[in-house]
Amino acid sequence: MAEVHADTVLFGGVIHTMDDNDSLATAVALKNGKIALVGSDSEALGTTGSETKTIDLEGHLVLPGFIDTHVHPSMAGELTTGKIDLKTLQPSSMAAFLDAVKRKASATSEGEWVLGWGYDEERLLEKRHPDKRELDQASPKNPVFLVQTCGHVAVCNSKALIQAGISRETQDPKHGVIDRHRDGEPTGVLRNRAQEIVKRIIPPQRYEELKEGLRVACERLASWGVTSIHDAWSDHDVVQAYQELLAEGLLPIRVGLMPPVANPFEGDYLEQLTSLGIRTGFGNSMLRIVGVKLAVDGMLRSETAALYEPYEGRNENHGLLTIDLDNLRRKVMASNAAGLRICIHAEGDRAIDVALDAIEAALEASPVKDHRHRIEHCGLCTSTQIRRMKELGVVPSVSAGFVHDIGEGYKNSLGSERSEWIYPLSFLTESEVRASCNSDWPVSVGNPMVGLYSAVVRKTWKGQSLGPSQSCSLVDAVRAYTLNGAYASFEEGRKGSIEKGKLADLVVLSRDIFNMPPEEILAVKVEMTIVGGKVVYRRST
Repeated sequence: MAEVHADTVLFGGVIHTMDDNDSLATAVALKNGKIALVGSDSEALGTTGSETKTIDLEGHLVLPGFIDTHVHPSMAGELTTGKIDLKTLQPSSMAAFLDAVKRKASATSEGEWVLGWGYDEERLLEKRHPDKRELDQASPKNPVFLVQTCGHVAVCNSKALIQAGISRETQDPKHGVIDRHRDGEPTGVLRNRAQEIVKRIIPPQRYEELKEGLRVACERLASWGVTSIHDAWSDHDVVQAYQELLAEGLLPIRVGLMPPVANPFEGDYLEQLTSLGIRTGFGNSMLRIVGVKLAVDGMLRSETAALYEPYEGRNENHGLLTIDLDNLRRKVMASNAAGLRICIHAEGDRAIDVALDAIEAALEASPVKDHRHRIEHCGLCTSTQIRRMKELGVVPSVSAGFVHDIGEGYKNSLGSERSEWIYPLSFLTESEVRASCNSDWPVSVGNPMVGLYSAVVRKTWKGQSLGPSQSCSLVDAVRAYTLNGAYASFEEGRKGSIEKGKLADLVVLSRDIFNMPPEEILAVKVEMTIVGGKVVYRRST
């Protein structure tokens, strides 16, 4: 019988396997897209043949490929195809912000929409949203619609409001708020479902632009060492585009799909999925259903997450629920009964209880032993709720990266006591709840180094501590981005650790993050990303 040689051997490094024993090795051999051997240099090099590719790691650290369990690549991709990328620009003042809008408007035909994403008022000197009158001056001939970094607040100029029919007589829509001046005149700021009044009249993105944006976004994720993602709003066009990219050999990473099931305006695919008998896990290792998605509230960052106690200094503001409770219960029950794992966006403590109530009711009606229903973001989460998650078997997907990237201002909104329970990865781990981590990119940066830094160091971009009691060990943070990420999609048996027989998804880092000050993690680069044994990214020297 002919000897079978490895396709690729990586040697001379530090292989942190993230297996149950946190085993270390120096080399790994890959064959047919899977891991064939993990061990010493001599053992791995002993599997080489004349056609084996060998890669000298030169002492670099190798980890399982990062798994980001909640991202929005189509939204991130839009920033490459015409929208103002305010996330990257990060203007430091209102003048700089308005100048970016003015430049875009000047380059846009009269009457066409000026769109943008990712502004952060906490990074502006004035620490406030722009007013419609300021946007009128920057863009007098074009309607403007700009989405704040959390995605649950947008700001418009007067042309956009007029076209959408929003005036001082317009009532707040259900589950939404139109900000107003003292005289009742809209300021241009729209919260939660109020955004949809304007979104309905904005011309949709061209399909080819969406597909190209997805391709670019997935390549960007690969450059950050991400080998698998869960796309948290996979509508019809997004699913179609992923399928085409995969068929064309242009999809560099693995994608888990979460079709939306509770908002008719943005897509409600529950009936279609259940009528076809599609269940969680349908698909293959590159493109598969990991669950279905719905949202019950907004975001802490924009003070739209649903809380029991009001936001600091805002006695009337408890945030917003974004779905009727009867509708939520129906959707969760139907999903659970159909074998579709439900992934519920819940940021505030009240929203988390609302989500857990719906899950508990669904499980009582149709018991499922290993359902792994999820809470997405898990922002302000108490010890009582964490214990309840463990009892129910609920898996949280924690937006750890928010701490560093958009955490500035949380203390002002929540106060010091509640801020200690922001994205509580440490208490989740101590309570033996298998939490994964996510970036919610483009809400926060999709680079897992930001998430790891946030989980361990717990400091905002300005260096302010945010919930330091929830700091976890680096090993636990990495596990949340690898093996626990695989667990969150029922795939811990095939990926998430470097073990024989698992998929050959690896990331090579420029420094050994386990042997350096954690404050320096943000500077660590990805040298190489491997998916299914294929190098999909290599850092240029």
